[in-house]
Amino acid sequence: EQHKAVPMDGSTTVGKMWNPSLYIGSIVSHPQEKVAILPPRIKESMPSPEPKPGESGWLYRVLEPYYSKECVDNALQAMLGGQISSGAMWPRRLAENICQLYGVPVALPTSSGASALHVALLACGLGPHDHVLVPSFTMVAVANMVKMVGARPIYCDSACNSLNPGTNEFLQKATPLTKAIIVCHTYGVACKDIEGIAALCRERGWWLIEDICEAMGTKADNGQLVGTFGDFAISSLYANKQITAGDGGWVHARQKEHHDHLKSLINHGFDPAYHFLHFETAPNAKMNGLGAAFVCSQVKMLPKIMEHRGQLATWYRQQLAGIEGVKCMEQRQIDAPWVFGIETTDRPTRDHLRDHLALHGIETRNYFYPLHLEPVNFYGGDAGVYDIVLPNAEKAAQVGFYLPTHSFLEHTDIVYMCALIRNFFDKSTQLPPASREAG
Repeated sequence: EQHKAVPMDGSTTVGKMWNPSLYIGSIVSHPQEKVAILPPRIKESMPSPEPKPGESGWLYRVLEPYYSKECVDNALQAMLGGQISSGAMWPRRLAENICQLYGVPVALPTSSGASALHVALLACGLGPHDHVLVPSFTMVAVANMVKMVGARPIYCDSACNSLNPGTNEFLQKATPLTKAIIVCHTYGVACKDIEGIAALCRERGWWLIEDICEAMGTKADNGQLVGTFGDFAISSLYANKQITAGDGGWVHARQKEHHDHLKSLINHGFDPAYHFLHFETAPNAKMNGLGAAFVCSQVKMLPKIMEHRGQLATWYRQQLAGIEGVKCMEQRQIDAPWVFGIETTDRPTRDHLRDHLALHGIETRNYFYPLHLEPVNFYGGDAGVYDIVLPNAEKAAQVGFYLPTHSFLEHTDIVYMCALIRNFFDKSTQLPPASREAG
C-alpha cells in the first residue's frame, strides 16, 4: 500500500520547535509556483536565476577548497587508528590550536558554523520573547538559529558604504527586549565599529556574539583578530572557507567559566557528573574525529592563507581601477576579505555582467539577499517583516556580487578576469588569452 503524506497539523513531534515554518515543497513543486504568491516587494527584488557557463564549462570556480598532504595524512591516520569520533584526540587537538590562535581559554569544535551559533545562543540563555539584533545583509543561518532558540531576530541595516551594521544601526533597532547582538564581519570585512559595539553591549548588559564564519583570520582596524571582542565567537569549516574540514565549525569563548556549559550543550546536554542525567534540552553539535584530523594542520596555515587573500584584494583593486561603473567592496585598514566583491550602478548591469563572465567560464555569486525580504518571512509567520525598508542592505543585494577568490589564484588569473570585466564596459579593449584551461 502506498504511504500517504501526513498533514502537518496532524503530525507529532518530540518537544516543540519554536517558530516552525511551512515547507513550501509540501504545497507546490514548480519553482515559479513558489514565488507566484509572494508579495510584490519580494518578487520585484528577488535574485535572478544563476547564470550558466559557456560550452567549455567553468574555467574559474568562485571558491575552491585548499588543503595540504598533511591534512590527508592526518585523516588517514585517524581512520587507521580508530580516532574517528567526536571523542577522539583530534577534536581536542583542534580545540587547542584554536585557543592558541585566538588567545582564548575555551574552544569546542562543532558540526557546522550554524550549530556553533545555536550552541552560543543557548549558552546565552536566550529564548522566547528575547530580541537579538542581527544584520539583514548576511547568511540565512544567522536568523535561523535565533529562531531555533525561540528568540526573535531584529534585522538591522548595513552602515552607509559598509557591508556591516555600525553602532548606530544596531541602536536604531534596539528594544526593551533586546538581549544580544550578532556581528558577522560579512565576506571577511571586519566590522568597522566592532570596538564601539562591544562597548555598547557591556554598557547595556547585552551578549555579543561574533560570527566569524567568513572572517577567520581577519583582523580589525586595530590589528586585533575579529572573534576576540565578543563573549562568544563562532566559525564555519565548510569546504568554501579559508580552512576546511569539509563541514564543521567551532565555538569559542573569552571566559573559562563557559567551558562546561558549552561542552554539555554540544552533546545533548550530558552532565559531566551524571552521565545519563540531562538538565536542559540541547542539540548534538559535535564534530567528528575525521573532520577534525583533516583540518587540524590547516590552522597554522591560516596566517599565510590570509596574506594571500590580501594579495588577491590588492590585485583586484589595481586591475579594476578606472573602470567606470564598477565599485570595489569596502576596504578596511587590513584588507584581506574572504571573497572579493564589486558593485555595479544598477541591477540589470550586474546581471548582464555576470552573464558575460559566465560565458567565459568565470563563476560568480550574487551578494546576499537581505534576510528581512526572504520568502520564509511570508510563509513562516513573520508577515510584514518584509515591509521594513533597509536601504543600504537592499541596494547592495541588487547591485553586488563577488568574484573568484581562493588560494589557487595567481596574478595572471586576476588580470584575465578583470580584463573580461573591462571588456564588458568597453568592447574596444582586447582580451588577453586565458591563463589556464577548464578542468
